[in-house]
Amino acid sequence: MGTSEGSHLAIPKEIVIASNEKILMVLERTYISFVTIATVGLLVITGALLILNFTIPKENQWVMLPLAVFFFIILPPILYGLGYIYVKGHRYIITNERIIMFRKFIGILLRTVTHDKITDLIVNQGPIGRICNYGRVSPITAGMIMPMGAAIFSISGVRNPYEVRDNIAKLVKAKASEGQ
Repeated sequence: MGTSEGSHLAIPKEIVIASNEKILMVLERTYISFVTIATVGLLVITGALLILNFTIPKENQWVMLPLAVFFFIILPPILYGLGYIYVKGHRYIITNERIIMFRKFIGILLRTVTHDKITDLIVNQGPIGRICNYGRVSPITAGMIMPMGAAIFSISGVRNPYEVRDNIAKLVKAKASEGQ
């Protein structure tokens, strides 16, 4: 199947692949997809601190130095470091039978959907995602409540999201023609 990404990625030990399943793609989340969100958050904090700096009374401006040290020196390495660990805990395995979404950070989230249950595929790509070629592919199933359902079960921050969507669509179509 299309993408060469993932041929070197390990399958987490928590995932069991049945003997009749063939692994077609193993995907991981890109670090830039996290960095984008974290950087926007830090920019919002910067704006809030600037506003606070100009509105706080002179006798309380001493508090700005410890806040600046925390938000600009201590927080970024922690945020980006933990973000790296968070991103590396994502694996998306696409087999001939199902899509497996695995996230391991503090806890473990393991979700599976079989190709015959997928009714739609949504690709979401923001402006930075379009520039850096990453996005989110959300397989939609009947009865899924939008938009939270798509956010909970989504293949997030993967490279070439349209290629991933097209590959899944071929599998869904093949499953539908098998069932007829």
